[in-house]
Amino acid sequence: MSTLRDTSETPHKASLMDRIPVTPQFALPGLFNGRRLAVLAFTSALLPTLYTLMNTLWATPDQEHGPIILLLVLWLFWRKRGALAALPDRTVGLGWVAVAGFALCYGLGRSQGIYFLETGSFILLVAGWLLLEKGWASLRLMWFPLFFMLYLLPLPGPVVDAITSGLKESVSHVAEAVLYWAGYPIARNGVVLNIGQYQLLVADACSGLNSMFSLSALGFLFVHITQPPHWWQRVIIILALLPIAFVANVVRVMALVLLTYYRGDAAGQGFMHTAAGLTVFVVALVLVGILGEILMRLGRHSPKRSLQ
Repeated sequence: MSTLRDTSETPHKASLMDRIPVTPQFALPGLFNGRRLAVLAFTSALLPTLYTLMNTLWATPDQEHGPIILLLVLWLFWRKRGALAALPDRTVGLGWVAVAGFALCYGLGRSQGIYFLETGSFILLVAGWLLLEKGWASLRLMWFPLFFMLYLLPLPGPVVDAITSGLKESVSHVAEAVLYWAGYPIARNGVVLNIGQYQLLVADACSGLNSMFSLSALGFLFVHITQPPHWWQRVIIILALLPIAFVANVVRVMALVLLTYYRGDAAGQGFMHTAAGLTVFVVALVLVGILGEILMRLGRHSPKRSLQ
């Protein structure tokens, strides 16, 4: 047996389809989709900024940590790429405001040579792109990499001058007091230390501002990665970073003073002067390690209560 097919309606349907107007779908070519445009805008803006920074600020001893911070920022974003990709696509209109803020800050900073604005504008660009692609959840996921980008910003000159002046005075005062207490023939006039026949000026580079800046970045990164079990451990470590950096810098200045006192001015200004800079981080890391060990021992006897 065979079933006879009624094909009488097929031509009718075909005729209806022929009469339905077909609206052409508008689609951007693959090269011009939103994500590629964002990457293109980011790259075209970032490369001139990187070239400028590499030949100006990052070439100075005060800002030579910039490339390291940039690599850490890229790594922080990279390590969460899987979690970001797993988020559902969602567009938040505020992202366009952030992108517009980027264009304004970048244009103003680039044209006027204001590195703080030019570099900071990329935080707005990345935040805006996240909002447009993945919504608020992506900002919550990437809050620390965005926060860490703040360490890429060069501090404005007036702020540096105000902080440096006070730090130099404090470092000189403490170094003089400790060495005088230890019996050395030392006196101080402002930020000038006199010991024996030598006179040493505590320069801006010896103020400890750069070491405080770098050490605080490493401290935040350490706390974020290791995630100490108790919230108070994280708070104490973060709050202790700046005092530890200050103490480490005092040790550095005292080492240079004693080096000059025993080995002469040439020794204090040569290779050993540069090597003494490493003592800041060595002493700071040792102090952070001691503090972390103490906090871990105290934490074993405390109930866990996390901030998250």
